[in-house]
Amino acid sequence: MREQISKGAKAGILTWCDNHGPANYGQILQCYAMQYLVKEKGYDPLVVQYRKKDQRDLLKHHFSNRTPIGRRLNESYERYYNIRVVEKEETPRVRRFKEFIESYIPLSAPCYTKEMVEEMTADCELLICGSDQIWNPIWFDPVWFLDFGTTKQKRIACAPSGIFYETSEYAKCYQKMAPLIERLDEVSIREKAGADILRKYVKKEITVRSDPTLFLGSLQWDQVSDQRLIEEDYIFCYILGRISPYQLILRELKRKYKVGKVVCIPSNKIKERGYREFEKYESAGPAQFLSLIKHASAVCTDSFHGTALSIQYGVPFYNVLRVHKGTEAFGGRERIDNLLEGMGMEKRWIRNVREIYEIESGIRREQRGESHAV
Repeated sequence: MREQISKGAKAGILTWCDNHGPANYGQILQCYAMQYLVKEKGYDPLVVQYRKKDQRDLLKHHFSNRTPIGRRLNESYERYYNIRVVEKEETPRVRRFKEFIESYIPLSAPCYTKEMVEEMTADCELLICGSDQIWNPIWFDPVWFLDFGTTKQKRIACAPSGIFYETSEYAKCYQKMAPLIERLDEVSIREKAGADILRKYVKKEITVRSDPTLFLGSLQWDQVSDQRLIEEDYIFCYILGRISPYQLILRELKRKYKVGKVVCIPSNKIKERGYREFEKYESAGPAQFLSLIKHASAVCTDSFHGTALSIQYGVPFYNVLRVHKGTEAFGGRERIDNLLEGMGMEKRWIRNVREIYEIESGIRREQRGESHAV
C-alpha cells in the first residue's frame, strides 16, 4: 500500500473474517495481519463482516445497522447462523475464535448487501480488498472487488487470492472480473499464477504480493500467541484433509526428532479414526494455533497458512497433499508452491517416509537460523 492517503484516515477492509463460521485459523490470522499492517501505516482499520445470504439462511430479512437494536439483531442472527449451519455447536474452540476476534480485530456489524457495505464504509477514505480466496471464481461477487462507494474513495486490491485455471468455465468468470479490476487504483495478487492469468484479461498493472501473515515476524506474532501449551517436545500436525494416509509419516517424524508425541488439531469437517494414536488439541483458537506451531520440533501440514506461519517461526515443516473429496476447490498445492517459489525456498512435499530424508538439506538450513521473513 502506497502512502497516498492522509494519516489517521479510516480504511475499510473487505476480506473473510467470521463470514461462514469463525473456526478457520488461516482466515482469521490473515485478517489480523491485514488490519495490523493497515494500522501500522497510520490508518484506522475497519474489517467489514460481509456475506451474501443463501438458501441456508432461515431469516431472509436483515435489519438496518443504523440503529443499535438493528446491529444487535444482525449480530445475534449471525451467531445463530454460524453455530446452527457452520459450526453445528458452540465448542470451546469456537469461543476462543470469538474471543480472539473481539480482542484483536475491529470487526463491523454484519452486512448482507452491497448497500449495507456501502453504508458501513461511507466515511472510509481507503477501501482494501484482500487477502485470502475472496477472488475465487466459485464464489464470485462484485463486492469483493470493491464495487461500491464513491469515486473519492481510494481502492486497493492487496494480495487477494483465488483458484486460477485456464478453463472455459473459469474464463467466463475472469471476463466478469476484468472490468471490476480495471476500476481499482492499485492491484496486487497473492499468487503469480493468478496474476499471469488475469493479465490476459485486464490492461491494468498487476503485481504479486505475499500473504499478509508473512509481513509479521515472530515477535509480532508473539503479541497474540498463547504461552507454551505442551511441556514435552512434539510434532505438530495440522492437516485439513484425512490424516490416515499419513500415519506412517507422522510416526517417522516422531522418531526422527526424538519427541514424545504427535499433537494434532483435528479437522472440524472430517471425522476419522486416524487421530486415535495422536494427541488431539480440539479447543485451540488462533492464539493456541500460533503457540502449537512456535514450540513444535517440526510441523506436518497440508495448509497454506500452516506452512506460512511455520516459516515465520523458523520451524521445520513438511507438506502433504490434502486428501478428501472436493479439495480441487481450494487449490492447496498450487498456493503452497507459489509461496515457496516466491520466497526462494525448496519445496517440502513428502509422500512417504523415504522422502522425509530427501529434503534433509533444506531442513538443515532452517536449523542454522537462516531467515525467510519477507
